[in-house]
Formats: sequence, structure tokens, C-alpha cells
Amino acid sequence: MILAGVAWTWTSPAFALDHVHYVFAECVGRFSAEMEHAWLLSDPEADALQVRRSTFIALMEASMPTQKAREVLAYRLDNKIAHASLLTIASFGRDPDHAQRAREKARFYRVSCEQLLLDS
Repeated sequence: MILAGVAWTWTSPAFALDHVHYVFAECVGRFSAEMEHAWLLSDPEADALQVRRSTFIALMEASMPTQKAREVLAYRLDNKIAHASLLTIASFGRDPDHAQRAREKARFYRVSCEQLLLDS
């Protein structure tokens, strides 16, 4: 479910419009993990990541039905945890091949989210 990402959401226009808040929630989770990881590593990119995260929060909140708030929050947190795990493996993993795959996967997910924004 978590790895399905943007692809499953955009399979049909009607489905996408009804569930776009999940796409934005996924990106909030991923950028939350990216931002916290940047803070951990004292990466100067942390501020830019925080701005991206804020953008996705605004999009998520604007598109989310009120009655779905708890469900969307859970989805957002699941994505944050999954992405944080990838970043941890990428930065601190002992197996270089596994770390490289995690790095590539995290980058793919991040770029997928960034491509949703017009300023990317």
C-alpha cells in the first residue's frame, strides 16, 4: 500500500479527484522524514524541505474531507515512517548495495512528489 504511491492514485480521473488528499498526505509524510533527516545531519537543505512540506500540508488540508482527517493522518504517518526507514538505511546502512537501493528509492519518491508542484 505505501509503495504504490502516486501511480495508483492517478489511474482514473474520478478516483484521483476523490483521493488526491492521499497523494498530498503521502508527500507530507515523505517530506517530514526528509526534513527531520536533514536536521539530524545538519544539512542546509532542511529549510527548503520544510517549505516543501508546508506546501504539501496546505494542499492536503485544502483537498481533504473533514471526515477523513484521522485516516489521512494515519496514512501520512505510515509514509513518514517508511521514508524515514529508507533514509536511515541509505545513510547508516552497513550493506553498501542495500544502502544504495534505499537511497535511490527515497530519491524516486521525493522526485515523484516534487513533480506534482509547478515550481519543480
